[in-house]
Amino acid sequence: MSSKRLCSIHKIREVQLPLVEIHDQYEVIKEIGSGDYGKVMLAIHRDTESQVALKAVPKVTTPVKDFLIEFHYSYFLSPHNNILDTYDVAFETPEHYVFAQEVAPYGDVWQAIERGGGLDEADLKIVVKQIASALEFMHSKGLVHRDMRAENMLIFSEDFSRVKLTDFGLTRRTDTMVKKRTRSLPTCPPEIWEAVHLEGYTVEIGSDVWQMGMFIFAGLLARFPWEKADITDTRFSEYVQWQKRKITRTPKDFRRFTPRLHRLFRRLMDPKPSKRYEIKEVYKYLNDKWLICRSPRATTTVLAR
Repeated sequence: MSSKRLCSIHKIREVQLPLVEIHDQYEVIKEIGSGDYGKVMLAIHRDTESQVALKAVPKVTTPVKDFLIEFHYSYFLSPHNNILDTYDVAFETPEHYVFAQEVAPYGDVWQAIERGGGLDEADLKIVVKQIASALEFMHSKGLVHRDMRAENMLIFSEDFSRVKLTDFGLTRRTDTMVKKRTRSLPTCPPEIWEAVHLEGYTVEIGSDVWQMGMFIFAGLLARFPWEKADITDTRFSEYVQWQKRKITRTPKDFRRFTPRLHRLFRRLMDPKPSKRYEIKEVYKYLNDKWLICRSPRATTTVLAR
């Protein structure tokens, strides 16, 4: 990453967004993603004939300050090899705020997981190594991704040798006080589930570490171990008792994993954020066997073109 980007990473730029009619400057090919955040469109810039992904977030639900934070971090983090490249192009339309990014030709990792009922263990480790590198870089700059899940990992090669992290809409500096505004997902750590809507809580690196553990579980089995990380969820409650070694019986969903992976889960997904591993500790487990039985998939995923 250039020294200019490094020194500017914590200073959110004040960008004057030009008002643009998308179809005047871009030929929109198709919509390639959508969600609570807005939508992503595959488009061709008419003047340069370059292909881009346009991320458009609705003005009615997104303050311009939040949009500029996401654009800023997306741009200043993107020189990392495993973070999606974001171009220095942002504008607004009457309904949306928009910025441009590179196009991932093979979709996202969750699509690959769903297609095959899980990734092959070797393929998953290739992905984990790259995403851990992206997170380690972010954490070294005092930033927390906060939405680290398979849908936000994009694939650039069929053998998973090039995967990039994206979607920095929730990224904030460590120790920042934020309000809980979005719905909690199965991947969220217990401290997020415990927070009340619109209640303030502190951003911690441990949130990304927990979500890495959830990603490894889902990557192997194509499902999550519980619906919510809250004591009202019996599967989560059983996990906590096992994690704290208050019970010796391994929870059913974890019985397919080796003792080494059990150890990794216990350290990544400790109920207390301060006790969780640093993300770089994941590398120590990449040469270990993770599944007792063979992987759900015996061969490398063949991605739909």
